[in-house]
Amino acid sequence: MEATLKDGILTLKIDKKTAESIAENITELEGEISNGARALGSVLQQGVYELENEFRQPPHAFDEHAPKQPSIED
Repeated sequence: MEATLKDGILTLKIDKKTAESIAENITELEGEISNGARALGSVLQQGVYELENEFRQPPHAFDEHAPKQPSIED
């Protein structure tokens, strides 16, 4: 893990395995921890999810240039 502070902004660089471990530990302690710690656990869980989620919206998915869906009525 690497932590840097620049212009009042704290940046943490954490590998996926460490983030998962910290998030799990925070979740297990849920009744005994502060709201700030809960928020950190949520942010870490979201980050791990984003690493695993490879879906990317195709370009023009919802505009007039969107590819037409195949129709079963043709």
